[in-house]
Amino acid sequence: MIKIAALHAFIEALNLVDSGQIFSDVDDLEIKPAARTNGTPGQLIMTEKHYTASFYIERYPHGDKGEDVLFDNVSAWLIENDPGRTEPLSFPVVVDVLDDKVADIEFRIPFIELSTVQEDVDGPVTLDGVTYGYL
Repeated sequence: MIKIAALHAFIEALNLVDSGQIFSDVDDLEIKPAARTNGTPGQLIMTEKHYTASFYIERYPHGDKGEDVLFDNVSAWLIENDPGRTEPLSFPVVVDVLDDKVADIEFRIPFIELSTVQEDVDGPVTLDGVTYGYL
């Protein structure tokens, strides 16, 4: 799951909270066999991985930084790093205000990642007698 890992690292790099306060999980993972061409000779999209990336941030300093800093940066990351979406993205957010200084924040983002393979006689995947390796 490349996208959840990259977004997690991006959120940590914002330095809005200590990295020990940021958690992420893959939920609702669904594998869809595809085995369809991606337009490049010898390559196939072998599977689609559909999942929800769940993020939890403990004790976010909303009294000091405001949630907009977090959500504007996450939105910018999504626009730059997940441009293949065909539908406009919205994602649910839960903000549990603990006091006037900190809140726990939870949000979930749906992702689709493609697993692409290329013909390779030494590859680990075989389909219809053709062996494929990973790019």
